[in-house]
Amino acid sequence: MKTKNIILIFLLVAVLYSCRKGHDLYVNPNLPVNSTPKAMLAGVEAYTTMNYEGGTARLASIFVQYQSGVVAQSMNYDRYVIGSADMDNFWINLYVGAMKNAKLMYDNYENAYPFYAGIARVNMAFNLGIATELWGDVPYSQAWQLTSTGGATQPRMDAQQDILNDIQYQLNQALVDFSKPATVNAVRPGNDDILLQGNIPAWIKVAWTLKARYHNLLSNRDPQGSADSVLYDLSKGLASNTDNMYTNHKTSNDQNQWAQFQNARGYNVACQILIDSLGNMNDPRTPWYFDTTGTGTNGQLNGHAVGNPLGSDTVALKLGPYLYNAAANLPTPLVTYAETEFLKAEAYVRQGNSTNALLELNNAIAASIQNVTRGTGKLYTKNNAFLNTVITEKWKAMFGQPLEAYADYRRTGFPNLMVRPHASMNCIPKRFPVDLQEENNNPNAVFIPLTVPVWFAQ
Repeated sequence: MKTKNIILIFLLVAVLYSCRKGHDLYVNPNLPVNSTPKAMLAGVEAYTTMNYEGGTARLASIFVQYQSGVVAQSMNYDRYVIGSADMDNFWINLYVGAMKNAKLMYDNYENAYPFYAGIARVNMAFNLGIATELWGDVPYSQAWQLTSTGGATQPRMDAQQDILNDIQYQLNQALVDFSKPATVNAVRPGNDDILLQGNIPAWIKVAWTLKARYHNLLSNRDPQGSADSVLYDLSKGLASNTDNMYTNHKTSNDQNQWAQFQNARGYNVACQILIDSLGNMNDPRTPWYFDTTGTGTNGQLNGHAVGNPLGSDTVALKLGPYLYNAAANLPTPLVTYAETEFLKAEAYVRQGNSTNALLELNNAIAASIQNVTRGTGKLYTKNNAFLNTVITEKWKAMFGQPLEAYADYRRTGFPNLMVRPHASMNCIPKRFPVDLQEENNNPNAVFIPLTVPVWFAQ
């Protein structure tokens, strides 16, 4: 991605922040002014990147005990003190930045540019998935309907089960768009597609994998049906680590958000729970997840223990070369082959097929280690594939995708995490609080206690 494009995208972010009013999330989607899908695509994908590797991911990383927040606002999050005002940027990046513009693209350009529309629909599904995973019921069917002659200024909060159906609809429509001949596209995506460079077969695999991710959220509601859907979806999904989809950070002005936060603030450090679960340095991913320089091969690694008082921790480890490098702009994972294999393993567990479950579990572990360690790590295998084993191993692997680990924990209760003894509530938060601006402007957006699980986790 060129530096000038990065600057333009983040100038747009600044403008959106400074101009936001009560109804900005619900503006007329019918007429993009002086734009083209080619001009819009990089912006939509930049917001998808921001939404998956930014503040929501850091918060989820604390909740699932990959990291501990020891200073400033991160210390509050570590105590589960999180308010509606903390959600404002997350909400606007999802609704104004990513989803509104994705809708503009497929509403206005689907006939002449079906490949662009398909990519926009996958981005819509991805961001809507983030929203419903974190908040449960969210606006969708009445969102973006405000026009000069009326429309929904206070949209209803659609039920999560309906949102999950809407996600599947978007992905199905994307697959229809991708199935059209290349020749019907007035212009085809290329390097303006900063995630997959216009590779439509790759987008098809991502769409099928996302279908599996969101079908899997129904495991508590429809254990067998969701397992069947997951396995069908993944027969067409990512097939190896070469299919992984990453964020794109290539210039000196475009560090990933994990690196930006560590460089600018450094409020988060390694959680001892994860370090102990990795067996200290026994797991080959440990020195990639965290900066273990100077600890020695068998050195005892320091994280922040869950029961320790909060405050500056100068000995707990910081992020390592998997997500952080001060001199390089590393990509971060969005959709991975390791995730697909863990999804298969869990589906086979629900089907009672222990042989296939163990095979896919060990495939998933291998895919994660090979990906994280750039092919240098020694592999290990498990000898059983109980649900606890599958989800705990997936938790170890999803370090760069903490939103998925957070959804898994709330859905299954695994891994066995500790409620922090200094916390403001007696459980790890089961949802994010509704956005303050939305709460103030929309009477349908009522505050729900963070101890109440979202629908898929009930």
